[in-house]
Amino acid sequence: MADAARIQTIVEAIGRLSPAERRNLARRLRVSGLLAADELATDRQRLSVAPALGVTPPPVAPVAAQVVPPSAAPPPVASPGPQSPSASAVRLRMATPPTGSDMPAVSGRVVLGSPQHEEAPDLDPHDMAPLPGRAPERPIVIALRSADIEARDGASGVYMLHWPGHRPQSVQVRFSGRPSLEQAHYEMLETALQAVMRRLRDSQADASTARLEIYLTSDQLIDELIGEEPVADARLMTQHDRVVDLLDRFDDWRLLRTGDPQAGAG
Repeated sequence: MADAARIQTIVEAIGRLSPAERRNLARRLRVSGLLAADELATDRQRLSVAPALGVTPPPVAPVAAQVVPPSAAPPPVASPGPQSPSASAVRLRMATPPTGSDMPAVSGRVVLGSPQHEEAPDLDPHDMAPLPGRAPERPIVIALRSADIEARDGASGVYMLHWPGHRPQSVQVRFSGRPSLEQAHYEMLETALQAVMRRLRDSQADASTARLEIYLTSDQLIDELIGEEPVADARLMTQHDRVVDLLDRFDDWRLLRTGDPQAGAG
């Protein structure tokens, strides 16, 4: 009875919060690990739930192979012609967002080496293709790596995207102008989240079924996104709200502090 009364008190207290305060509370619970995502037994770890799917078929007796005389051997296949340039080498210029007094100085970007859909060798059995309309069972990993805002050929940054069942992909983002380091971090994170949304949309998967693990090197960025601290740069408020809106479209997300983002690629 005491537990029920305490839970009722908590529910009533949450009911008195504003919508913005409830979203802030939900983010805090996710980051702290106190809010576990609901998982359906039929959708997670399907090989362990339905082990018959993973049973190796009984061995079949080998069949004697026919020996083909040398004269019957097929002629050698001509080597293919030169391949077209890899898509990862093509530069894609992103549309310039609208400007305003509250917008960051970063007004455009060039993405180099967009993630490709390459299958990784020796895939884990649980990295099987998701059900139609669903995201991968395991979290999609985003790791912000470096941001060079003083480069002579233009400011740029790099993030890593690891889609379960595929090789990790490094994506370079170029900025117009000279952004601050905090602006560069927001720009890279927004670009990465938009890339994930597009890939889910292309596979007809609902973003609300996807989970994210995001590795960041900035404590300030983490604190601003979970509402622990106000946005230090007023020009970034609009972009901060866009990033939070993108995060809220996913089933679950975690922000992890790391000094070496590549450690999160495992």
